[in-house]
Order: sequence, then C-alpha cells, then structure tokens
Amino acid sequence: MKTTIFNRKSNEKGMALVIVLLVVLVFAILGSAFIARTVNEKNTAEREKLLNQAFYVAEAGGDAGLAKLDELINTDLLNTINATSPNVVSTKASTYASTSDTLGLLMEYVKVANVAQLTLSGTEAQYSGAATALGAGAYTYNIVIKKKSNPVTISADMWDFPYYYQVNATSTVQNMSRKVSLNGDFTVRVQRDNFAKYALFTDHHTMPDLTTVWFTNRTSFAGPLHTNERLSFAFNPGAVFDGAVDQQYATARFYNNGFPLLADASQNGAVDVPTFNSTYTRNAPAIVLASAVVQADLANQASGGTAIGSSGIYVPVTGANMKGGIYVKGNPTITLAVDASNNAKYTIAMSGFSTRTITVDRALNQTGVKIGSGATTYYNGLPDGIDDLGTIIYVDGAINGLSGTVQQDTQMTISTNSNINITNNLKYADYNAAVGTPGIAGYVPPNADSKTNLLGLVSWNGNINITTAAPNNVEIHAIAMARNGILQVNSYGDTGVGSRGVATLLGGVITQYYGAFGLFDSSTGNAISGYGRNFVYDQRTLLGTAPPYFPSMNTFIAFTNDLTDKVSYQEGGF
Repeated sequence: MKTTIFNRKSNEKGMALVIVLLVVLVFAILGSAFIARTVNEKNTAEREKLLNQAFYVAEAGGDAGLAKLDELINTDLLNTINATSPNVVSTKASTYASTSDTLGLLMEYVKVANVAQLTLSGTEAQYSGAATALGAGAYTYNIVIKKKSNPVTISADMWDFPYYYQVNATSTVQNMSRKVSLNGDFTVRVQRDNFAKYALFTDHHTMPDLTTVWFTNRTSFAGPLHTNERLSFAFNPGAVFDGAVDQQYATARFYNNGFPLLADASQNGAVDVPTFNSTYTRNAPAIVLASAVVQADLANQASGGTAIGSSGIYVPVTGANMKGGIYVKGNPTITLAVDASNNAKYTIAMSGFSTRTITVDRALNQTGVKIGSGATTYYNGLPDGIDDLGTIIYVDGAINGLSGTVQQDTQMTISTNSNINITNNLKYADYNAAVGTPGIAGYVPPNADSKTNLLGLVSWNGNINITTAAPNNVEIHAIAMARNGILQVNSYGDTGVGSRGVATLLGGVITQYYGAFGLFDSSTGNAISGYGRNFVYDQRTLLGTAPPYFPSMNTFIAFTNDLTDKVSYQEGGF
C-alpha cells in the first residue's frame, strides 16, 4: 500500500499568500475608491470655487454696466446737450416729447466727440461693453434701454423722459460661466441749466467800489465757482476749494505780503497758496447773468397773471381756488415757520396793512389765509404759481426783514425787486446739522442731502444783506442771487463790535459783485470784525435740482438722479 504524505507547511504558505494578495487587492480597491473620491471632491470643490468666482466676476460686470449707464446719461448726454445751441435743444426736446420719441433723444445726444454711443435695435437702444479682465476671469456686459412711458412736458424748456433699463453681464473663469441681470428704471430730465448749481458765481469779483475781496484761510467752498473776472488769493495756508473753479481772466491776483501781483498761476510760490481739490481753469468763457424777462415771469407767477397796482399783501384766488402764489407790493417783513400740524406758515407784516398769516397744508392741498386777528379762510390749491412748480413769493419793493424755518416738504423762491434783509437764522426744518466748529479739525458741515425742503432768494436790483440784528454764527440755508448787487454783511468793518463768528451758508451765492463779510488782520490773518465765511455747497443742486422758478442759464442740461433707486438683481435669465 502506497502512502501519500502532504507538505502541510507549504500548503499553509500558499494560503497565506492568497490571503495577502486578497488583502492587498481590497486595500488597492479601497485606496482607488478613496483616491477617486478625493479627486472627485477636489474637482467638485474646484468647480464650486470657479462657479463662485465666476458669479462675483459677473456681479462686477453688472456693476460696471450700471456705472457705464450712469456715464452715458450723466456725462455723455449731459456734455453733448450742454454744448449744443439752446435753440436747437429746445426745439428737438420739444419735438421728441410731443412725438413720444424717447429713444430718439438718446440716439441724438448720447455722444462722445460727436460719435453716437448707442445702437438702435427695433424698440431698444443698446450698448455693449468690451471684454474686461478681472482676477482669474473676465466679463462682458450689454445695456438695453427701452421706453417706459410717454415723455412729460413739465414747463417751458423742461421735460421728463422715462426709461426701463437692463444690464446683462456674462463672466468666464476658466471654463465656467455665470450670468447676472440688473433691471430698473430711470427718468432723464432735460432743462435749461440753472444758476443754482454754483457754490459761488460773480460777474465782477470785487466789491461794488472795486475794492479787492481776498480769499483767505477763513474761506472754504465745496462746489463749483465761476467769475467773469479774476479771483484773489491771500496767505499760506489759503482758501480751500473742493469743486471746479473757473474764471474768465487769464491771471489770478495774489496778496504777496501786501504787494499784490497778477500771475497766470494757481499759487504764488509759498507765499499765497490756495488749495484746489478739483480744477482751476483760467480763460474760461463768460456766462451772462439772468435777464429781466425772468424777473417779469416770477412776478407773473406770483400774481397769477393779475395786474396789481396798489400797495398791499395779495394771495390771488379765483373763487375758492388759488391761482398764483403770494404777491406783495411794498416793504414787508416775512417770517417763515412750521405750525403744530407740520404745515408751512408765512407771516407777512407791512406798515399800514393788516398782517397776513398764510398756512399751507400740502396734505389737504389747501391754503389758509388769515387777515389780522380775523378767521382763516381756506382755498383749494397751494401758492405754487401758475405752473405749480413750487411756492413763489414776489415782493415789488424791499424785504425789510426775513427769517425763520422752511417746512420740510416745501420748495420755494422768494424774489424781490430790491433788498432782502436777513435779520435772523434762516434754516431748513429738515437737514443734517453740523458737527463741531468750522475751521477746527473734525468739523463736519451741515447738509440737506436727500431732503426735500429748498429755498431760493432772488434780489433783482438790490442787495441781500445780513443785518446787524442777525446773531453771531448765523446760519442761512438758501440759494441766494443778487442779480445786480451783492450778498454782504452790514457794518462788516465795525471793529468795535469785533468778530461775530462764522456765517454758515448751506447753498450757493450768485451775485453781480462780491460782498464783504468781515475784516482780517493783514499780518496775522485773524478776524477783527464781521463774519468768517463758511460756504457749504448744497450737493443736490449739482445735477439740476433748483428752487422753483429760480433763474436759468442760456444752456441746457440733461441728467438722471434715480438710476439705482429700484435696482433688482437676477442671476441668469437672459
């Protein structure tokens, strides 16, 4: 019998090898799965990262498109219309409004160097931005503008053109792409340019007796300045100008340590050094001040077209309805106030006549007139003139005293044939008060940004005077024009009284000559009498906002203030 003997040890070695191989195979499979998962997660994470990057790039493209739309309207359209003959603009804007051709206006005037920036495609005006690199990607955008509704003729030489817009932005980051759409609406206002836009405008930059008025370190301006003459600068440091400064003459005047000189320069070495934070242009074109035709229109708006011969205080009505503004023939004192119901209240007193108390209830569209101590009679409508642009008070005479508060929803112009004498603070009910002290580090000036109340003062043949009755550190909130005169401080040279602090004007000044506010020590530059100037520009006027019926210029402007008021963002969808 044959016996077979198995090598058990060898068999065990074989089994161990198989097990090892199986374990290695399992680990290899698990490792491969882990690596595959890791790679997949890495790819997913990378894809998410690229998608996020692409979204932010697309969002940036949308913002760039919105900024470009603002440039097309508030720069290209504005510049083209401003440089076009006023008669041409008036005729064409009127035609586009009457034919409801809103896109025609844009195609005609959105130009740069006479080259149209928009392309007309059916009922759309379009603009395509070039591809722009940003970070690891790039974006492109397309602007589409459509008619929203028919244009509106606001008044002679003023129109509104409403539009819808869409900004479509597409981004690419490596092989990832995202889309963002911005939608909204805006209205283009086309109107005659207005003197209200100036922080300071002078026809002659001297006092009426040709005495030089110097800009010193007590003077600061935050908005545009223009003179049809030359400006005069003293001391280092000198005045500060944050807006564009223009003068017609080629040379400026410098104090030069008491030995004045003229130079075609922005400073006199290290002796007289004003600060220009924007531009200073010499040899600028002259600008003609408003004409008597505008004065006659203001008087007509206030009188409701009624011829007024005898002295008195008039609130023109037809039956139970207002038909004009407020008209005074004589020399009144006018006090502006706000009553307990937040209504505007005007108290007009004049020698020989019963005082009129006029209350304007805008919520009820109603005006109350009280004569002396009698009962108040109410009329339908507001004292907003024939064209309903805003409150208008016209005085055929001098305003002996003016002070008070302009109600928060009121836009008004007070116009007179003679002097306006400011006897106390004249302020907006709704504004952002100053913080700190003018001239001291950390000072924040007052402003009326986004507020509604607005006041214009217009003297046609007199001066606007800050009287000796006004308080120290007086505040005046208004756009002030003295067509043939000046804005000045009475008794500004009274060194016995001494310095009265600072006169803060929130608004602008447009005058024939430059009025004096105070005197300074020629050696130290310190104030010795009158007020220092703290002229704070009302930024609302930079792009067309103006008091109702305020004198306009010969040129036209076009602008929009509401591009970003109601923007909706949407990802994709176009």
